[in-house]
Amino acid sequence: LNYFRLKKSRRGECTNNPGWMIVNCCKSCDDKEGYAPLLDSNVRCTRERLNATVPAWEPGSLDALFTNWAKGGKNGEYDQYEPRVISSPGKVFGAEHDGPWIMVFDSFVNDFEIEALLSGAEFGSGYQRSTDQGKIIGSSGEREKVISKTRTSSNAWCRAECENLSGVKQVTERIEKVTGVPQENYESFQILRYEEGEFYRSHHDSSGKSDKISGHRIMTVFLYLNDVEEGGETHFTKLDISVKPKKGRALIWPSVLNDDPSMFDSRMYHEAKPVVKGVKHAANHWIHQYNFVNANVW
Repeated sequence: LNYFRLKKSRRGECTNNPGWMIVNCCKSCDDKEGYAPLLDSNVRCTRERLNATVPAWEPGSLDALFTNWAKGGKNGEYDQYEPRVISSPGKVFGAEHDGPWIMVFDSFVNDFEIEALLSGAEFGSGYQRSTDQGKIIGSSGEREKVISKTRTSSNAWCRAECENLSGVKQVTERIEKVTGVPQENYESFQILRYEEGEFYRSHHDSSGKSDKISGHRIMTVFLYLNDVEEGGETHFTKLDISVKPKKGRALIWPSVLNDDPSMFDSRMYHEAKPVVKGVKHAANHWIHQYNFVNANVW
């Protein structure tokens, strides 16, 4: 075990993956980097230390962004993605429902990018049975992973080799350009597979008033990577709004309030309806209020 830890430290993991190394191999990294004081997550994880002090959204930013999309952007720059308003406050811009913002871009991802995401899912550990976060382990800040009872899909994380695929980069860069939120606020692509009968019960992508360094997940960009014969809709349970999977479609919704982005929006609970016939492939970026990449590494 000591040899394994020493080998990882020599391979540069104390720099590349410092949070994990400090918690699991502190002695190896302390000898190399003097990391012992950072074993305490309250010392290691502060917003100032992790360059996570600039919020993506101020009050009013949410409405301004979705309104701009609904108008097609400057000189119709977003028209090529076929934006459509599903729900908006006051049912404006041709929305089907009066409520919080929910929009789709029906031609957001192309075949090359879809193939990159699907092939990238096979890298590393590939698809695994979906898990939930358990209790925090000691003072390290790490959380247990527990097999989900409300989510029966499989998922893969698009990291390292997957993230470097040109098709994957194209999609993330497009999301960055369209949302105006820098990539360092994104969680890595989660790539999902739902077989027939599989589902994800009602849940929220954020909760309460977040005290995490990276802040709330302020927005979800959810990509449908194929057409599904029957079922598999994304259903907003409190709003009674359903969106069907469609290859190339991006479904985007906020998880926080326009007037106070530090508070989650309790209306945005949603579920993945069971796939009745076929298989559902999808991918999503969760976008945070502050720098997520640094917070996650440490």
